[in-house]
Amino acid sequence: MNYPASWTATADKGYLELTSPDGTVTGHVAPTSLHRPDAAWTGRQVSQYSEQTARGITDTAMGRVSAYAGYNSAADPAQDSVGWGLSQPVPSSLVSMAGIGSSDELWAYFQQSGVNTTGKPLNDAQAAEVTHDAVTSTNGATVAAILHSVQLHHRAGDTTGEPTGDPVALTETYTAPDGAFSMKYPASWTAKTDQGYLELASPTGQAMGRIATTDVRPLREDWFTSPRYTVPGETTQLSEDIGAQVSTYSAYLRSDKGPGDDTVLFGLSQVNSSGLVSLAGGETGRELWVEFSTGPVNTTGRFVTDEELVGILNTTVATHPDVPAIQAMLHSISMD
Repeated sequence: MNYPASWTATADKGYLELTSPDGTVTGHVAPTSLHRPDAAWTGRQVSQYSEQTARGITDTAMGRVSAYAGYNSAADPAQDSVGWGLSQPVPSSLVSMAGIGSSDELWAYFQQSGVNTTGKPLNDAQAAEVTHDAVTSTNGATVAAILHSVQLHHRAGDTTGEPTGDPVALTETYTAPDGAFSMKYPASWTAKTDQGYLELASPTGQAMGRIATTDVRPLREDWFTSPRYTVPGETTQLSEDIGAQVSTYSAYLRSDKGPGDDTVLFGLSQVNSSGLVSLAGGETGRELWVEFSTGPVNTTGRFVTDEELVGILNTTVATHPDVPAIQAMLHSISMD
C-alpha cells in the first residue's frame, strides 16, 4: 500500500499504523494474524455512507473488495466516529487473502473520532451529514486513496499460486513508426497502436496514456489540456538525447463535465512549452506530446477550492497505485 509522507507511520507493534498530519484520523492495515479485531470492534454498528470497488486489491483477492465509509454510533455519543475500511462482501467485515494462497484475512480500518459534539445520539440524516463532511475533507480523500492503493502480494519465497510480478517492470517497448522515439511500458498495461500512435490503459482501469509526435497526431482540445495547478517533477534521460532539459510534471485538471470527472495528469514538458517537447532540442519543428491521466480523483461531489485541489493532487501522486508505473514510463522515453 502507499501513503503520503506527511502522515505519521509506526510499525513497532509488527503492523502499520498511520496518523493524519492534524492527528484527527488514525488507521491501520494488517493481516489478522498480526492484528485481529477485538469484541468491541466486531460489535460496532456502522451505517454505510459510501462504497466503491477497491480495484488495487480486487484484482488479487477472491472476489470483489469494497472501500467503504460510514458512521459508527457508540453507546456514548461522544465516542461516535466516522470510519473507512476494506470489506468483503459487506461493510465491517474482513478481506480474504486466499487469492495469494494464504488462509489469513486482511483488516484495514481508519477512523476519525470526536465527530459528535451534540452530547446526544444523531439521527440518520445528521449522521449522514457528519460522514459527508469527513469523507469529502482532505483527510477523507487521502484515506480513500490509501485504501485504493492496497494490494496483495505473495510472501518472499512463496511459490504458491501465480506470481504477482513487479508492477513497475517495463518489459515491453514501443517504437514510433518512423523511429523518432521509443518508450517502455509494463506488460500488464493494455496497449493499442491502431491509430498510428501508442495508447495505454492500466490494469486497474484508473489510468490511461497517449504518446505521439504532433505531425502524426495534431493537437486537439481533448489532447492538449489546461491544468489548474502544475507541479514540476524530475529531469529525464530525454534531456541528454535532445540537448535541452525535459522534466516530468503532475497537474490537476478540472473537468468541464463536472467535479466527478476531475483528473490528475502526468507528462513531460520543457520550460514554457505547455506540455510539449521539441525533438529539435528547442528549435521550431516536430514536437512530442505525452500525457497520462488518472481519475476520477474528486470524491467530494462539488467544486474544490485551490487549497483542496493541491491536497488531492499531492495525495494522488503519493498513493495512487498506477503512479509508479507512469513515472517509470515517462523516464524511459528516449530518441532512437
